[in-house]
Amino acid sequence: MMDHPIPFLTANVCSIKNRKTRFLAFDFFRKVEAEILFLQETRLTTRSEIFEAKRDWWHGPSFWSIAEEPAGGVGILFKNVQGLEIKKIIEIQVGRCLMLDIVLQGNLIRLINVYGPQGPSERRELLLEIKPYLYTSSPVILAGDFNQVLRAVDRTGRFCKYEGSFMNKLAEDAGLVDVATWGGRAGKHTYFCGQRSSRIDMIFVKKGESFTEVCEKAVEFSDHSVLSFLYGIRNQPKIGRGLWRLDVGSLEGEQAEQSFEDLLLVQISKVELYDSLSVWWDAAKDSFRSLFKSISYKKGREKERRYQSLRKELEICISEGEGAEKRNRLKQQIRQHQYSRYKSLVLERDYGASVCPDPCQNCKEVVEKKLVEGLYDSQGHFHTSREGILEAVRSYYVGLFRERVLDKGKTEAFLKATPGPNTDHLDFSTLEAEITLEEVIQAIDKQQKKKAPGPDGLTAEFYKRFKDRLAPVLVEVFNESLEKGSLPPSMGYSSLILLSKGKDSRHVEKWRPIALLNTDRKILARILFSRLSKFAGTLLSSFQYCTVEGRSIFGAVLTIREALERCKVHKWGKYLLTLDQAKAFDKVNHQYLWAALLKYGIPGQFVRWLQTLYQGARSFPLINGWRGKDFEVGAGVRQGCPLSPLLYVFALDPFLRALQHSALEGVRFPLSQPFKLVAYADDVTIVLSRPEEASMVMEHIRSYSEASGSLVNQEKSEAFWVL
Repeated sequence: MMDHPIPFLTANVCSIKNRKTRFLAFDFFRKVEAEILFLQETRLTTRSEIFEAKRDWWHGPSFWSIAEEPAGGVGILFKNVQGLEIKKIIEIQVGRCLMLDIVLQGNLIRLINVYGPQGPSERRELLLEIKPYLYTSSPVILAGDFNQVLRAVDRTGRFCKYEGSFMNKLAEDAGLVDVATWGGRAGKHTYFCGQRSSRIDMIFVKKGESFTEVCEKAVEFSDHSVLSFLYGIRNQPKIGRGLWRLDVGSLEGEQAEQSFEDLLLVQISKVELYDSLSVWWDAAKDSFRSLFKSISYKKGREKERRYQSLRKELEICISEGEGAEKRNRLKQQIRQHQYSRYKSLVLERDYGASVCPDPCQNCKEVVEKKLVEGLYDSQGHFHTSREGILEAVRSYYVGLFRERVLDKGKTEAFLKATPGPNTDHLDFSTLEAEITLEEVIQAIDKQQKKKAPGPDGLTAEFYKRFKDRLAPVLVEVFNESLEKGSLPPSMGYSSLILLSKGKDSRHVEKWRPIALLNTDRKILARILFSRLSKFAGTLLSSFQYCTVEGRSIFGAVLTIREALERCKVHKWGKYLLTLDQAKAFDKVNHQYLWAALLKYGIPGQFVRWLQTLYQGARSFPLINGWRGKDFEVGAGVRQGCPLSPLLYVFALDPFLRALQHSALEGVRFPLSQPFKLVAYADDVTIVLSRPEEASMVMEHIRSYSEASGSLVNQEKSEAFWVL
């Protein structure tokens, strides 16, 4: 929250090219209560004119974009601002749009000053360039002279209904509001020419942010009114920096490759200094992190220097009246060197959640899904502070993930009474074989790009880039770790993030937990998954459609549809009971899981390897970019691990087999067993023919819950009548 509101002002100054007009404007700005000022139409066309403007504005720093055309030019000025830090400067369009990322009163704020072109197509092109910069978790102030209106009442004379449609849609999609008309306020016209007037000077901020004292005021030095307001950020937690993650750009180039290969050789030469390969591997990863942090920093500094050099060269080019060809070439080079938000958004569109073809919309959805504004703790107290939110998350998952002691007798009795698969003809020797180089390479190849890494920050791209060097090392590390029953300590750590389910976000249980695991652990888990999945089709029930090769959710849906059609044709009255497992993946009891795997014939050594993967696991909440305290993970299969869905369906399968071998009538199919149930992971649908069958199912649920520690959510489980 801001310590005090920020006075803000935007003005089309109609030229401050000569000292007289500049004095009039600056004298007015000196007297008004404004700390941040946006200026448009400065008409400063040479570097010397910008230098003079900087010299004359002695109240604080100023940033300018040179006018490429006579009526262009924008500037952002600060007046007596304490503790101001400039994080980023980008000319989105020379002379038309300047963006600054600043830190003020501990808050990161994005400022975008706009001077819209006269032509509709040029305005649209400018807005399209601005659009990617609006999708950020930081507060945004988008303001200036847009040279267009949004509504018919914003202009005297003729209004084209399509004129403001693109701008309106842009603001709506980015979650911005027009401060002059928000809350029913009647925005006044800001531009006057003879008998005509219009409201083309506007300020937009994010919906939910606080602002007051919106005012339009005529001035003597311009035919535009200045627009001002007091700006305060809504009371929400500050966003932290998050954990370090390897920048893909630092992997590029021969120098990076050579530096890493040299470092790896040095680390390999130190293996004998460590008690085990596990300890050595963690130390080696620390050195890899240090190397790529250094490379990333140097490349970032060089990129920034190059960008600022190109900006200066373009200013000189414009000042000296160079030809359009050179100016266009410099602009193109600037676009390539800008550390633009758009590049990451396009990557997110191509490699991230592809529910929407618009990369900006994807970014907006990601921010909305991850931002936690406040949570209730177990005592019913509501927390909005960073510490309070982190502790509310931690305490909830400490309880959820703690190891629960089951009645061993009930677990054994349940598994013994449940029919299992026939394993006499199966050869499980491939499960127990040592991990091979080919398996590690295949597992690395299957890692998805553009995915958030675990706490060590080393991404899938890192392992793919140096696959030939790292794969042989990982073979040795994995085999020794599994043999000794102890993984490298870092492989046991994960960061826990929350994704919104779109429900009441004030309660932590309404969020979906995702474990961000280190990539080396995911590579090992992928290898074990690939081995175990080869037996899934034989060992798992035919009515489980998840994680089994050759089966999919479409098969489950088709089976249900066929059963419904037979019920309608034969007029069989049935109920479909859908079971909802409460926190299904998170409540899997490890002791029950290992016992279920052994019942299914999985060799003890392979089960011990799985135990090694899970023992000593620890996690910490990573909320709004802040890290919380560690806690032990003694239960559940990690959402985010490639093995988790497969392990879960093995844990659930004895329950499904018990139902299938029960006295449920089901739906009769010709030349096959009656259809009694179907499952896709934890979504189980059961056919009931008589009321007494419901009691039978509840008894099976009770036995399974006592044996495994699982819990059926009766409030979300539903029954549907089918005729």
